[in-house]
Amino acid sequence: MRSLRAAVILLFVLACVVPARLPAQMAGELIRSGPSFSVWWTTGTAKIMKADPLPARRSGAVVIQAARNEYEPFQIVLVPKKAASGVRVEAGALRHKSGAEIAAANIAVARVGYVTVTRPTDEYGAAGDWPDPLPPYDGPFAAAAGENCPLWVTVYVPEEAPAGDYEGRVAISSDEWSVEVPVHLHVWNFTLPKTSSIRSSFGLISSDIKAYHNLTTREEIEKVYDLYLENFRAHRVAPTTFLDMYPLSVKFSGIPWQGGEFVSSPVHGGRRALKIVDAAVNEAVEASCAEPVAVTGGVPYRLAWWARTEKEGQDYTVFVQALDADGAPVHALNLIKTFKGSEEWKQEALEPQAYPPAIKSVVVRLFPTFRDEAGTFTGTAWFDDVSWTAGGDGGNLLPGGDFEMDIDAMSVETDFREFDRGARRALDELGFNSFDLLVKGIGTGSFYSRKEGMFGGFRQGTPEYDRLLSRHLGQVQKHLEENGWLGREYLYWFDEPDPKDYPFVREGMINIRKNASKLTRFITEHRPGPDIMDVSEISCTIFHRVDPAAVAALSAKGREFWSYLCTAPKGRWVSLFIDRPAVNLRMWLWMSQKFGLKGILVWRANYWSSPTLFPPGELQNPWQDPMSYTVGYGVPYGQVSLWGNGDGRFLYPPNRRPGKDSVKYLTGPVNSIRWELLREGIEDYEYFKLLEKAVREAPAKAAGAARDAATLLRFPDSLFKSGQEYTKDAGALLEHRRRIAEAVEKLTTAK
Repeated sequence: MRSLRAAVILLFVLACVVPARLPAQMAGELIRSGPSFSVWWTTGTAKIMKADPLPARRSGAVVIQAARNEYEPFQIVLVPKKAASGVRVEAGALRHKSGAEIAAANIAVARVGYVTVTRPTDEYGAAGDWPDPLPPYDGPFAAAAGENCPLWVTVYVPEEAPAGDYEGRVAISSDEWSVEVPVHLHVWNFTLPKTSSIRSSFGLISSDIKAYHNLTTREEIEKVYDLYLENFRAHRVAPTTFLDMYPLSVKFSGIPWQGGEFVSSPVHGGRRALKIVDAAVNEAVEASCAEPVAVTGGVPYRLAWWARTEKEGQDYTVFVQALDADGAPVHALNLIKTFKGSEEWKQEALEPQAYPPAIKSVVVRLFPTFRDEAGTFTGTAWFDDVSWTAGGDGGNLLPGGDFEMDIDAMSVETDFREFDRGARRALDELGFNSFDLLVKGIGTGSFYSRKEGMFGGFRQGTPEYDRLLSRHLGQVQKHLEENGWLGREYLYWFDEPDPKDYPFVREGMINIRKNASKLTRFITEHRPGPDIMDVSEISCTIFHRVDPAAVAALSAKGREFWSYLCTAPKGRWVSLFIDRPAVNLRMWLWMSQKFGLKGILVWRANYWSSPTLFPPGELQNPWQDPMSYTVGYGVPYGQVSLWGNGDGRFLYPPNRRPGKDSVKYLTGPVNSIRWELLREGIEDYEYFKLLEKAVREAPAKAAGAARDAATLLRFPDSLFKSGQEYTKDAGALLEHRRRIAEAVEKLTTAK
């Protein structure tokens, strides 16, 4: 950064005493108006449109308040009379009268970016340029004439900072003019906890990070993914799961085949056959022997099997893959053939030529359809009595080729090595208070579709499935408990069930409880009521269907309640959309406090592109198109179906030209105004919990003050009456929070 002129070097004025009280209204305050430019400021809880007028109220300084271990944002708005070039910003330390200071390293400056909304979310939205992304300030920039140019400044108050008043300045200059904006900060005499008091779940998908950051190696992905985790931690939000990057692995014994399903009907002989279903047009589904089968060079072999297909004449493929001494494929010796299937059992065979001595083993692979590179074809096939024989002696060398495995010989071992790497980072070091425990084998689904659990090749409801899943869940529960992680997990395996899904969900929940009594079961519920909530420890209801009476009644029985936002609610409701009032996401946490909710959820934080709309290899540009488009749910490929501006998208990739800019971005995400305001709401929630604790622990001599303070937790209707009736005035919100902070200080010092 180019050095600032002497006229704009940061100065400190330590003589002034800063008032703790904020103005009742905070639409903005004018700091300076002149022939070349104007400067004004407002809180972070505001969206400054480019054409908003200058505020009428005048102020000599930015005035903010924060606790220790809190982030507090504000906005400085520059309005040049003519285009300004070389605009530079420098925020200096904030100093206390004792000499203590909050270093400049704790003050971050970002520019407020705009995205163009061409299709409003609904009739309550509006087209135009909306402020949302917050790219970090990285050097001189140009500012357009006659337009608001907001800067987003965030002050972090360290835990060791003394309480009291601090002062400093933010210096702004261009090639033609300069200004210094005084900043007054009051630090409350209490500290926000390191671990959030409210739990959360915001989806973070590593594959999108990889695509938008142009990453190629595992090392690069892990590095950037960790920067995202750091960002989540700084915003007091937990990612839905870290198992996306650090999964649990399982290894089965006594089950010689992997892929497909072992079924009791139809069979060719014995009790079982192997069923393989390929329902995906973008992958080649297969089953194969779990371990390579040893071969001897120069010996002739024969592979034989019985098969039937879903449709008469359906193509299916059998593949014998040759491996060398290191287990590497020798592609030139592939033996692969497509057969015409039948709706009746039919025997077929392959007879490879004798292998050379360099080939030490083979893997038998079975495909229910024609195998191509894209996995284009779909279909179902059954296989039975698969044999691999040598030299014509008739002995089957292929373990389990008849699929008649002994249940008593079946077992599973859970491999925690990768999981532990992720857990130690996410839970021990970063301190996230919740995570979705993605357990293999449990069914999945939503109101739209569902899939029964499958584990080790056995379907939910079979004795083999129950035996294997019970052992797996037991191992997972024991491992979590031994490492001090039990209680932070939740099993979120079914989404928004309809009444038709309740029997299936109930069966799955009971099965989890039967096999692992301490694991936390979780469900999102868009049809609130007790009909299914009794089989989960956490119920998460969509925001506009939260029933405070039901929450209170079931909370008294030990249930935990969360709420979630997504493509709904729309209209006048508190929501997550870009084209909505700034206060919305902050108000979500006030509602959580008023209704006794313990958590918040949004399905994604980095949903940048819809594979249902955009072709493979083509990425939506969230910097240019803020709309979130539907993915899945029966929408035909290529259909334009709208979810809302910014749904599932709180972060921006640093790459502003995805798909065109191939530079590797080894940096973290770009924040949004909505992401910052979500943190503001979470920090408000911490104030509520600190006041609750202070009231509960107040000494007898402060009983009257405690009773008065408790009334602050019962918000007046003027602040929040319902999800559709709430204040849009940030000043009113901050005034109430100031009163809460004063009450916390008074009660905690009364001891």
